Amino acid sequence: MNKFRRTLPILALPLALLAGACSTGANATEDDSTRRQLRELLDRSEIHALIDRLATALEEGRFGAFDTIYTVDVKAKSPGGEAQGRDAVIALASRNHSDEQRSPHYMSNVQIDLAGDRAAVRANAIFAIVPTSAVEGRLAPEPLFTGGGGYRFDAVRTPEGWRFSRVETAPLWSMGTLPS
Repeated sequence: MNKFRRTLPILALPLALLAGACSTGANATEDDSTRRQLRELLDRSEIHALIDRLATALEEGRFGAFDTIYTVDVKAKSPGGEAQGRDAVIALASRNHSDEQRSPHYMSNVQIDLAGDRAAVRANAIFAIVPTSAVEGRLAPEPLFTGGGGYRFDAVRTPEGWRFSRVETAPLWSMGTLPS
């Protein structure tokens, strides 16, 4: 199936709402309701995109991308430590991830509770720590460590778009030995 055909149903609702908001036959109350619904859909989409960008940045070790994910004064708490401020969070992530290993993060079950220009966000994550070096005779290296747990975020709307102002991870399970 063509990738555009799979995307079409996802785009249909926001486009239908946008078309409804632009129609001339609706009254002011219907227009306001449609605009609120459209704004909520767009906000949820932007916040979900933050989670996707975070997972990719962690996997690829591109912590400079945190500029488009976190506020300048972000607070972070993880088993690897605590940090306040984007530069400190970048330093924390850099200490906990190395160039010799990759750490793919798979985030799902995203729940977004919007409250105007703020949102409480929750997601589940499974991650692995995998050496970057290939192993002879294997398709890919075996993970050194795997784990899973929850992420909790506070999100705020900024002039640049939605950003996370707080992140906290809570491990629920792990397998293997965490590399030092």
